[in-house]
Amino acid sequence: MSEQVQAEGEVSEVIVVRLPEMKMVGFPVNVSFRDGVFSNIGLAKRKFMENKAAIKHAVDPDTYWAPWFNCDVMFTYFYCLQVNKLSDIPEGMMGFTIPAATYAAVRYEGPHPWSPDPYGLLAEFRQSSGLENYEKGMILEKYRFDADCVPNEYIAIEVFGPVKA
Repeated sequence: MSEQVQAEGEVSEVIVVRLPEMKMVGFPVNVSFRDGVFSNIGLAKRKFMENKAAIKHAVDPDTYWAPWFNCDVMFTYFYCLQVNKLSDIPEGMMGFTIPAATYAAVRYEGPHPWSPDPYGLLAEFRQSSGLENYEKGMILEKYRFDADCVPNEYIAIEVFGPVKA
């Protein structure tokens, strides 16, 4: 019996960046950790992909963002385009502004599920650098449409974890 070996993905060096205020438009999805229907995340993504052309004023139409936050009970995840103004928001979508903030950031490209885990790398970096997680901030995931995630196969992602400045 042969054992399948999963290749390691490629990761960038973790860096600290300051991102400016960003306006986003897209679809939110809320999921309860205990009683949630996790397939709703995939449904929200499909809905976003089918309707992304309706979003006006896109800053970079080749890139989408997935900001998210959580608490002990549930999490909220978004599929969004960054826009330069919050007007003409399509029906059923939500527009919001993410304030300028400081982030620890890393890029990962490779097998999905990922190895090494970019979230683990961010946690290690915060600890070794003496940085504190900014719990009120949103975690940001950034994807390119031409390198989209294929679950159980491949993912290319930039992850931005908010840190106290």
